[in-house]
Amino acid sequence: MALHLAHGTWAVSWRLPGLSEGERIAYIHRWSNRLLTLLQIRVQVHGISPGVSPPNHLLLANHISWLDIFVLNAVTVSQFVAKSEIRNWPLVGRLCCGARTLFIERERRKDTARVNGAILNSLQRGECVAIFPEGTTSDGASILPFRSSLLQAAIDASATIQPVYLRYTNGQGERCGAAAYIDEISFGESLWRVLGHRGLTVELSFLAPFPAGESDRRTLTQFVQSRIQAAHQAFETGHCVH
Repeated sequence: MALHLAHGTWAVSWRLPGLSEGERIAYIHRWSNRLLTLLQIRVQVHGISPGVSPPNHLLLANHISWLDIFVLNAVTVSQFVAKSEIRNWPLVGRLCCGARTLFIERERRKDTARVNGAILNSLQRGECVAIFPEGTTSDGASILPFRSSLLQAAIDASATIQPVYLRYTNGQGERCGAAAYIDEISFGESLWRVLGHRGLTVELSFLAPFPAGESDRRTLTQFVQSRIQAAHQAFETGHCVH
């Protein structure tokens, strides 16, 4: 694990900048899958994923752990939008910086406009972008309110929006908080907790995609949140939804 993380931090600084876009995506995809293998985390995909690098595509997912980024990249490689604090997280921050993550200072309104512009440029270039609209991590027991400020770019780019529901479970298929990155826990403590947990599975549910269309961003946000909330309730009660 240490060697893999070390190689990843080296690669984002020295190898990725020299690769073509296709090679960069392939490397991130392989590295993320290898990370989950080393952590003995099984990925279970529900629904139909959009592929490794769908063009002009926006993924909107609930947020539980620092692992979420690598879990999603193990299936669909995206440019992530994340809170600026992640830039200072040990190792993960370095890896995210090298993978061209867009960091946003949510307290500054002007920064929202800057990041929306960057998202729009990425979508128009045919890239896939991923956002955690809750704006923070949770323990996975509930879905936090979604923020709508970063969805304008999807409307302006006429992008395809796809809700994604993330859920970590134990060996018995029950929701598990071992991966939750909350309550001021350090990265080292979180990693140790994940390494020490046997049978950890992440269920990744790709819900039906839809065009951004001409709806306003608040309506889109409410619709996506209702879809992910419905998926959460369905999985909690044992009834899968797509």
